[in-house]
Order: sequence, then structure tokens, then C-alpha cells
Amino acid sequence: MINVICTSNFNELDSIKDGILKLGYKFKHKPIVEIEFIDLSTESQNLIIESNVCIFQSKNAITHAKTYQNLFDKNKDYYAVGLFTAKSVKESIQVNCKYPKNNYSSEDLIKEYKLNTMEGKKVVIMRGERGLKIIRESLKKKNIVNEIITYKRIINKNVINSKDFDANSINVIISMSQDALKSLCEKNDELIKNRNTILIVPNERFISEKIKIFKKIHTLKSSEFKREILDIIRNTE
Repeated sequence: MINVICTSNFNELDSIKDGILKLGYKFKHKPIVEIEFIDLSTESQNLIIESNVCIFQSKNAITHAKTYQNLFDKNKDYYAVGLFTAKSVKESIQVNCKYPKNNYSSEDLIKEYKLNTMEGKKVVIMRGERGLKIIRESLKKKNIVNEIITYKRIINKNVINSKDFDANSINVIISMSQDALKSLCEKNDELIKNRNTILIVPNERFISEKIKIFKKIHTLKSSEFKREILDIIRNTE
């Protein structure tokens, strides 16, 4: 038997859950990180209006922007760090985003679209409270760059405990959040070591010494998350 525990919220979650249940496996959704959205100040709203480049660092960075749809006109250049963030931008404010086609990361966004050569632009970067600052550092020398914090993460370290791990099953952890994964490993390292536990993460950036306590680690190779995750789980037994 396979016992699947998902520690995050993401676009494909409901369809992946349905697929896992249809395979006859157990599924638990235990989000470790909750998102608290932050209202945009008048100053932040004006920065968006005055900008000609807008960059979204995560799906959560755009979710709250639905409330402020009138701030985002079609004359700006829009960028996102990945496909799902770009899709969320399209759904939320009806504009198209450029995004890296291979690896979904800030580094690949900068590299693919040569953002480090951008000059004389008014740039706003929409991100979380503890989001990466790589894009800002790359652009700030030749542009006016402002970061707008649209949400913060609240971590519940106690949401997953020994009752969630099945001693008689293969435990499969799906984590799309580095914060959630870090918290999970810190709180449950002995359980992970002593149970038959494997991990599924979206990319290589999640790999560190601290998570090598899992029996096996799978990184996703494509944007077809549902198909790939179900294939991994199906082939786990």
C-alpha cells in the first residue's frame, strides 16, 4: 500500500488527489505553510501604475492581485518565474507573461530573457515576505526597482506527526514548498529515517544534505506535474 502526504497547495492538487484515490492509494493533504495576503498600500499601488515592467516571483504573489486588476495595464512587460505563475497571472489580470521554458527559477528567467541587460526601466517585483532577491540584485544597477510584498508565510510545524506516517506502507511526500519541506524534516527527521519514505519535489533547488534522510528523492522533469507525479507513485510499489 502507498500512503501519500502532500505538504503544499498548488494548481494541480485536486486532480492529483483524484488520480491517487483512483489508483486505490491513501491521500492526505497536510499543508505546513499557510499564506496570509497583505493589502497593497497606496504607495505600492502607485508604483505598479507607474511601472513598465512587472515581475511575479510566485503564484501566491499574483493571487491577491485580482483585487487590484485595474493597476495592471497591457502596455507593461510581464514576467513570471514559472509556467504556473504565468497561468495565474493570465487568469487573475488577463495579461500574458514571459517565463523560462526549461527550469522554473529566478536565475533561468534572468538568463533566458537577458534581464541583466535591461536599462532605464521602472520595475516592480511582486513577491513574498521572504522571497529571493536575485532578480532585484540583477536589475537594480541600471533600472529603478521596487519590491512589493504581497504575502507572508505562516509555518505550522505540528500539522504533520507520527499518525500521518504509515508503518506498513510506502510513505510518499509531495512538497512544492522549500519552507514546508524544511519544517517537515526538522520536525519529523527520525520518522522519515525509520519509515519507508520517498520524496517528490519540483526541481533540483530543493535538494540539500538535510533532505537526504529520505529513502529516495524524485525531482520533476516537466510542467506536466499530474502525469509525472502519478507515474512516480504508480511505479513506487
